[in-house]
Amino acid sequence: MKLPFLRRLGRRRQPCDDEDFLLITWDSCRYDTYLTARTPRLDAHCRPRRGWAMGTYTLPAHVAMFHGFLPHVFEPAPFYNRHVQQLWRISHRDLRNPPLVSFPPGAGIVEGFRRRGYFTAGIAAMDWFRDTAALRDGFEYFRVTGIDAQAQNRMLARALEASPGRSCFAFVNYGETHSPYRHRGMKDPNPSLEARYSPRRIFNQRGVWQEAWTFDQEAFASQVTCAEFLDARTGELLDFFERRGRPTTVVVCADHGECFGENGLYGHGFYHEKVMEIPILIFRINAPPHPAPPSDPSADTA
Repeated sequence: MKLPFLRRLGRRRQPCDDEDFLLITWDSCRYDTYLTARTPRLDAHCRPRRGWAMGTYTLPAHVAMFHGFLPHVFEPAPFYNRHVQQLWRISHRDLRNPPLVSFPPGAGIVEGFRRRGYFTAGIAAMDWFRDTAALRDGFEYFRVTGIDAQAQNRMLARALEASPGRSCFAFVNYGETHSPYRHRGMKDPNPSLEARYSPRRIFNQRGVWQEAWTFDQEAFASQVTCAEFLDARTGELLDFFERRGRPTTVVVCADHGECFGENGLYGHGFYHEKVMEIPILIFRINAPPHPAPPSDPSADTA
């Protein structure tokens, strides 16, 4: 049974209730992949920050994000560093700076938006979203498409157009930067590259740290190409949100990174710097940036 004050908190209007929110994940995209790629569409909004993932693979990383824990950046920047200010959070007791959006305990971020009257829509490429109900909790609309960013954009746009006049929390998981690092229109696949990153090969690797190793430049270059493709597709989705004309807070990040042979390791699902190191960008469209939280002279600056 919910206590009365929690029910009141769930209905209380917050300053961001007229704001749209868009969370985009580029599955498995490394931070250095993003830096190497040409990303003019996102460069027009802000620079990437070096973030640290909350999970080593799709499931835990997204569960964390859907409960308020975005990848962490060790810089004194609001929203990137939750100790400065969190973007969204379940409850906010004992915080110097309250989050931009807060929800009462008892549900995740997506369900929190839905209870507030938001249209919650998600489109995902990876099978984890099909097979794990927890990743779909709170979404009024959800589709799992496989790897096809252009189709994902069209589906999400149609879903939002079918719910006019409502604020939205929208989520997209793009899969082109996940193995086998391919996108629509790419040249014929390289059988050797696909074999090296096949599930059979990845799941049966030794998983032992090695001092002598070789970096897989071909796989890295293929992921860079896919990141450039996703910059264009992300830009097209941002165009749609700009046409909506509503203030929109946007988060673009990877859920985790990838090993391309470092220390004899391939893929993800284990702790390694290149698996945990990811790009993250947070910005606002159709409105000025959110004001910075007030400084707190009592904060620990050591």
